[in-house]
Amino acid sequence: MCGIVGIFGQDEAGRMAAEALFAQQHRGQDSCGIASADGERVHRFRGLGLVRDTLTPGVLAGLPGTAAIGHVRYPTQGRALCENAQPHVFEKDGVPLFALSSNGDITNLPELTTEIERRGYALEGTNDAEVITKCIGIWAFDDGMGLKPAIARWMREGRGAYSAVLMTRDHLYAFRDPHGLRPMSCGTLDGTVVVVSETVGLDILRADYTEDVPPGAILRWGGDGLQRIQGVDPSDLRHCIFEHIYFARPDSLMFGENVFDVRRAIGECLAMGDDTPGDVVVPIPDSANYIGLAYANARHIPVAFGLVRNHYVGRTFIAPEQQVRDETVRLKFNPLPGFFVGKRVFAVDDSIVRGTTIRKLIRMMRENGAKEVHLRIGSPPIRHSCYYGIDTPDQHKLIAHGRNEEEVARHLGADSLRYLSLEGLRSAVAAPDHFCYACFNGTYAAGRKDPAEKPVAGSG
Repeated sequence: MCGIVGIFGQDEAGRMAAEALFAQQHRGQDSCGIASADGERVHRFRGLGLVRDTLTPGVLAGLPGTAAIGHVRYPTQGRALCENAQPHVFEKDGVPLFALSSNGDITNLPELTTEIERRGYALEGTNDAEVITKCIGIWAFDDGMGLKPAIARWMREGRGAYSAVLMTRDHLYAFRDPHGLRPMSCGTLDGTVVVVSETVGLDILRADYTEDVPPGAILRWGGDGLQRIQGVDPSDLRHCIFEHIYFARPDSLMFGENVFDVRRAIGECLAMGDDTPGDVVVPIPDSANYIGLAYANARHIPVAFGLVRNHYVGRTFIAPEQQVRDETVRLKFNPLPGFFVGKRVFAVDDSIVRGTTIRKLIRMMRENGAKEVHLRIGSPPIRHSCYYGIDTPDQHKLIAHGRNEEEVARHLGADSLRYLSLEGLRSAVAAPDHFCYACFNGTYAAGRKDPAEKPVAGSG
């Protein structure tokens, strides 16, 4: 999972891109970068770390131009190296011809990588967005196809998830896989075009939302305005339901729905038929806050934020290493003094992936006096790997894989566990047949069971 931005038609494009990335920092905290174009040359800067620390005023001053693209990275696979940071640049004879940023994972990387190497190119990192860049560049410039046909060819031959922005010296392109797995929205501000992963990137710039980039479509902005280019026909729409459950900010508009409204519906569905007695609902901050509030309201049980989150610590699920996740839990959460003593607690979380965080939090609540801890989860059990941009590469590391609810509860130390049913999750969105539920039921895009080719790297 990553965050991207594209800006076109603004003298301060680099600064605007940095602000939009800051609003999408929750989508990736490993690295960030911006490329800009001034009509004559493509400039780029990328580095490890957060937006506010990496894209400093001095850095932005060295990124001139009226167009810019940017990226914040969450590594699904591939180490935290500057070579894996985006945007990537395609060069000929030392001249950068275009830059590209992408959100998603490609599932047929091995054959594409072999083709790139056969054509005499080397990959500097282990990142699928670099593979997209190299493929499009080779087809467009070495084979003489031009960019528009090369992007269209990529959309026929590249498989998996990608929402990408591509910038030349004088044009901005945006394109999205035909399943629409990852989000991508467009907006305008006084004639300036803004493309973002999440609409919160539009909000921070005070840009007006205009549309989502259609799945399978290629949009191009230039001096002649917007051109819609035929890419591939959209098929079997499969938006990532995990965006609504966890990744997106609650104030985003995602796949045509407000994330807050979906999470509220999830909490209400989770409460249906639950008559376990308890004293207080404690949402696990922050992604479960609105699910927990809705659950508490539906059950007429008081809600309290008994766990205080340190917001200067990143998101534990998207931390790249297990040891980092373990240490981050201790640094990230602290209980209110005396709050849990003698209480029967409903701990509400959005999902359980590995179980690392919630197991430690349940122990923390008990150590601070909780009489009972009942776990309520706003998603079905995650039993299958995701190959489209979520860090679940090995299903045997998923706590629900091969375990029923009672076994998971026992492993986590909870008195009871209740997941949201798949039917309940589907009822929380307006167009349930347009979402991917592969991490729950193992049915992947285009109806495949486990993609035949598994990724060797990932951009996020």
